[in-house]
Amino acid sequence: MLNLSSESCRPQSASDSSGCNRFCEVLRAQDALQVDRLVRASGVFNNEEIAMARGLVEESLGAAEGGDYHFLLADGTAGLEGYTCYGPIPGNDRRYELYWIVTVTSAQRRGLARVLLSATESRVRAQGGMFLFAETSTRADYAPAHALYGAPGYARYCTVPDYHGDGLAFFGKRL
Repeated sequence: MLNLSSESCRPQSASDSSGCNRFCEVLRAQDALQVDRLVRASGVFNNEEIAMARGLVEESLGAAEGGDYHFLLADGTAGLEGYTCYGPIPGNDRRYELYWIVTVTSAQRRGLARVLLSATESRVRAQGGMFLFAETSTRADYAPAHALYGAPGYARYCTVPDYHGDGLAFFGKRL
């Protein structure tokens, strides 16, 4: 059962002994550094992207009622194991974007990203969202991200070559 009511929902592990994943939506001040470390350790993001991920957490911590960005965080015994950042796309009706989904390397084989994505979809639906979109690189080291989106039915709507120095793959799913 998901427990998302308060800071006390921050589990010691993203999975309890029953294997049930629990996530929290409440950001803490230390999450900015934890997100920075997690995104940096993934090995696929550049310094500008790492700063952007951390900046979204810091912006949300300083905003009234969390601002425009929503987070799901999965803590483990060594710190943050994974998270998503998502939110409504300004100027669009019931369209949301998944801005970030990152997990520690060891959690990738346990399916944490898949569970985080599914939980994010559920939150978007609960907020009235009809679509969830995600942009990602076309570099070879992003193949796991493409597989993550493809498995639950995301369509690859387009590819933009040479976008930010590499290609951009645009995925979306009607929820």
